Amino acid sequence: MSIPLTDFRCKVTPEVDALLETMHRTSGRDKSEIARDVLHKWAVTEIHAAMLLHSQLSDKGILRDYEGVVGK
Repeated sequence: MSIPLTDFRCKVTPEVDALLETMHRTSGRDKSEIARDVLHKWAVTEIHAAMLLHSQLSDKGILRDYEGVVGK
């Protein structure tokens, strides 16, 4: 069972569109699939960085209870 996808639509610059079109033509993959993969990789990287930052701040004893963040 795969995780359901959320519909997201946005306008892109001509440069992004040209790159997506080129990637589509060379790989045969749908442009939306290519864009989704790029966004997913970016999200995973940002989430990992946030987790590392949280851990470092906690280790140094300077982590404050920000709104929406559950402390230890």
